[in-house]
Amino acid sequence: MPLRPNRDVSKHISIVALWALFTILLFSLSCKRIMNGDTNHAAHADSIIDQTNDLLIDGQTARSLKFLDSAYAAFKNPGPIDLWKKYDKKNNFYLDFVPDSAKARIYADSMLLVLKGREQANSAEYGNTIFAQGDVLMARRKFDEAFKYYYDGRQYIQSNLDTCSLCDFSYRLGQVRYNQAQYLKAVPYLKQAIAENSHCKSAAGFRRLFTFPQRALNTIALCYEKSDMPDSAIIYYRLAVSFINRNAKKFPDKRKYAEVAKGVVYGNLGGVYAKQNKFADAEKYLKLSILINDHPGYEPGDAQTAAVKLAGLYINFSHFREADSLLRKLEIEFVPKPGTAKVDDRVLLFWCRLRWSYFDKTHLLPQAYQYVQKYHNLKDSLEEISKGLRYADLDKGFKGTEQQYKIALLKKDNELKTAYLVGAIIFSLMAISILVGVWHNLVRTKQNVAELTRLNGEINDNNSYIRKAMDALEQSQEDNSRMMKIVAHDLRNPIGAITSTALMMLDDKDRTEDDKMMLGFIKTSGENSLDLVDGLLQVHPPDEELIKEPVDLLQMLGYCVELMHFKADAKQQKIELQAKSVTAPVNREKMWRVLSNIIANAIKFSPLGADILVTMEEKPDSVLIAVEDHGIGIPDELKDKIFDMFTEARRDGTAGEQPFGLGLAISKQIVEAHGGKIWFNNKPGDGTTFFCGIAVGRVVLYQSDLSF
Repeated sequence: MPLRPNRDVSKHISIVALWALFTILLFSLSCKRIMNGDTNHAAHADSIIDQTNDLLIDGQTARSLKFLDSAYAAFKNPGPIDLWKKYDKKNNFYLDFVPDSAKARIYADSMLLVLKGREQANSAEYGNTIFAQGDVLMARRKFDEAFKYYYDGRQYIQSNLDTCSLCDFSYRLGQVRYNQAQYLKAVPYLKQAIAENSHCKSAAGFRRLFTFPQRALNTIALCYEKSDMPDSAIIYYRLAVSFINRNAKKFPDKRKYAEVAKGVVYGNLGGVYAKQNKFADAEKYLKLSILINDHPGYEPGDAQTAAVKLAGLYINFSHFREADSLLRKLEIEFVPKPGTAKVDDRVLLFWCRLRWSYFDKTHLLPQAYQYVQKYHNLKDSLEEISKGLRYADLDKGFKGTEQQYKIALLKKDNELKTAYLVGAIIFSLMAISILVGVWHNLVRTKQNVAELTRLNGEINDNNSYIRKAMDALEQSQEDNSRMMKIVAHDLRNPIGAITSTALMMLDDKDRTEDDKMMLGFIKTSGENSLDLVDGLLQVHPPDEELIKEPVDLLQMLGYCVELMHFKADAKQQKIELQAKSVTAPVNREKMWRVLSNIIANAIKFSPLGADILVTMEEKPDSVLIAVEDHGIGIPDELKDKIFDMFTEARRDGTAGEQPFGLGLAISKQIVEAHGGKIWFNNKPGDGTTFFCGIAVGRVVLYQSDLSF
């Protein structure tokens, strides 16, 4: 009896010990995950971003950035998505509030870097990161590249996210059209964005369910207003107000934002009524807009816009005293204050035009002339900024990108058909083998001699047909390849001439910006065409996968020199090898081909009895192989052509050896595929030294990293 309680106690102790061990294991895994920075703190990060937005809305731009930095400095162990939100906000800050495309690009790249390896788990953030890259390129006036990123973003979202996420893409395209002053072309994109946004679920959040729809409705109204369609504009402004009134109560903690949005729409609505000369309605909505947003923490910049519109209304109806009072008040507000956003240049432009109009109508001509000058100077500056965007062709950019995707798909389809053809040939050969086996079995039976003879004849006929078909197929393939390379080779000269002409014309400083832009398009197209021609001329495509293995380069060089001795002996030449053992990861077959080509060339172009020196030197991150001859050298007019495929620099050897013009071009492709480079030093009439540098021991990102 005394032993039973002890067994129970031991059992309980074991259970407690196991539970404690399990708890410690879970705790250690959690700690490890936190230490690795994989845990996100969505609520805390969103709170910081919301407070930053409040400061931006209040016009405290400098303070908002300082707050964001200090809040994240105190943020313990932020996760990758927490950091992504910070970089996203800074990217928007340098695009929309303090324009600086260089800094915006840094944070767009940081967004991409922090998501590396996490793209699938954070598809929404990754899709917006692609759009952010496009936004930065738009700000840098690289419009074609920006359209490419927008297209890629749409393709990614269509493949990985729901319809709701597409609304950001459609809105961006509408915004591009709007900024190009193509207002009616922007409307379909904006309406499509609203339709896509309607698919967002109730848990999508305030930005998706409130901010985005009312902003899109307001932008559509602006498009109609700027297209001189005031009735349509009024309809959409009223739809925006109705949407705000109907949905603001769903987000009680965002009441101030809803009021700000309503004030913005009121100001725009009042502006349309002012253009229609409806004084009472215009004054009513413009004053409502000012009443709402002319407060700290709201949208004083928009209140200034509404005040400018109201001053214009007063001038049009000869209420000069009220207009002068408003314009003077605005002039004081336009003086920049520390930590606040700069006045929008478009508002300042409108204010200058109204000052000009006021002084003109009150017959104060000297003052009017002063503001005429300010107005036109500021207008010219704004038009110069947006000039390039107006000429960018969004549709053409999309079609070009889509065409590239189609070409890639056709290439894959062609590869698949080739695989089917190879499979059919193999199947035919297998069928022939089976028939031959049957024929051998039938030979053993005398009773089936006649049948065997007939089958044998059929097999011979089939073999003949297949042989002819294969010969025709191989001949056709060779003809096509030869024709393609000839045509691609002949295209280089005219395309190069076009590109060079464009470069010469770009050097002319007297050309207009429009001419320079068009010549830049011609130059870029020519360079891209030359890249395509070079791709067609490559015998080994750059994307061909190299299978590397550790190779004793000294042993390989020794074998190569031994084999080449036969050629050298025929010309009474001597090959000397000076090297130490070095092992490097290379493709044995292809690197053998490079070394053989270089040594064979040294033999071919050296005279009878010449000496050829082959050396190999190991450096910290590379191996340098050199082949020195004392032959005829390379003339200056040919030295830039020897690495070209089908080059005109082909010459007979010193003993009349026939040239082909492919060896050095193929060698260059192979060496560069290994992350290295090949070059030569030349003394015409006194020999040439070819160098081959191969990277070892690390990943080489650029050829300039190689210390040869």
